[in-house]
Amino acid sequence: MTSPQTIGVMICTAHRPNMLRRCIDSILAQQVPEGWRFEICVVENDAEPHSRHVVEVAADLGTAPIHYYQEPRRGIPIARNRTLEVALARGYDWIALIDDDELAHPDWLARHIEAALRYKADVVCGPVQRKYEQLPPEWWKALKPAATLAGAVLEEAPTNNTFLSSALIRPDGSDLSFDERLTFGYEDIDFFRRAHAKGHRIVWMPDAIVEEEIPASRVEPERLLSRVEMQATSLTYTTILRHGFWTAFARFAPKAARRIVSGFVMIIIGRMLGLIDKRQGRNTYYRARTKVARGIGNARGLMRSFGDYYGRIDGN
Repeated sequence: MTSPQTIGVMICTAHRPNMLRRCIDSILAQQVPEGWRFEICVVENDAEPHSRHVVEVAADLGTAPIHYYQEPRRGIPIARNRTLEVALARGYDWIALIDDDELAHPDWLARHIEAALRYKADVVCGPVQRKYEQLPPEWWKALKPAATLAGAVLEEAPTNNTFLSSALIRPDGSDLSFDERLTFGYEDIDFFRRAHAKGHRIVWMPDAIVEEEIPASRVEPERLLSRVEMQATSLTYTTILRHGFWTAFARFAPKAARRIVSGFVMIIIGRMLGLIDKRQGRNTYYRARTKVARGIGNARGLMRSFGDYYGRIDGN
C-alpha cells in the first residue's frame, strides 16, 4: 500500500490571534480525497508567543495535527523561510500557503489537489475574495484575479492562496527559498517567478477559494497610498537584484520622474476641481497622489530606501 500524500498547511502570524483562530478553524473543516492527509503548522513571527494558546486549543480538538513554531527574527520572508524549513523537516509532499487573516472554503484543499493532478502542476494559485469591514474609497482600484479559466498557466503567484510541490524547495529539487532582503514586500512574487524560470508549472484554480478579512484600518487613504509606494519600491528593488542597477534605472527612473511630475499637476487640478464638484475633486486628488506614490516608490527602490509598511499590523 502506498503512503498517503501529506500536505503541510503553513500559516505565518504576528499579533493577530483572533484572525488566526478563525483561519485555523476553517482549515480544520477541510475534507481531502482518499490517499491524502494534512497537518497545520503555525509560525509566529515574534519573540513572544502571543498566539501559542490559540494553536494549543485548536490542537486539543484532535481534528488534524497542529504544530507551533516561533521565528523571533521579524520579517515576512524570514518567517516564510521558517515554514519551508519546517515543511522539509516534516517531510511534506505538498505545501499549502494561506495568510492568518484568511478563511478557507471547505473544499479549498480538495480543489487545489484536483488542479495539481489534472493540470500536472507544481504550483496552484487560487483567488482571494476580500470581505471589507469598510468599503475602500471610490478612487481605489480593486485588484483583479490573476486569471479566470481553470488551468491557465501563470508566470508568478502570491503566497496568500497557493499550493506547491515540495520539489520547489527540496535540496534535490530546485532548492528555492524566499529572498530575505525583501522584508518590505514582493518576496512571494519573486519566489514564484524564479520557480517559473526553473521550469515549474504554475496554474490557476478559480474554485480553490479563500476569503480575506480586511479591517477598516487597511482602507484608510494614507494606508492605501503607503501600500502603493511599498509595492513600487519592492518591484524596483527586486529588478535591481535580478537584473542589475542600470537595467532597473533605465526602466524606472523615467517612470518615477513622469509619475511624480504628472501626479503633482493632477493634484492641483483635483484641488481646483473640488471647488466645483467635491466628489470628483476628491477622486482626482487621490488618484493623483496614487501616481505620485508609485513614482516615489520607484525612486526609493533605486536609492535602496525602504519603508516599513508591514511594521504596522492591521487586525487582531
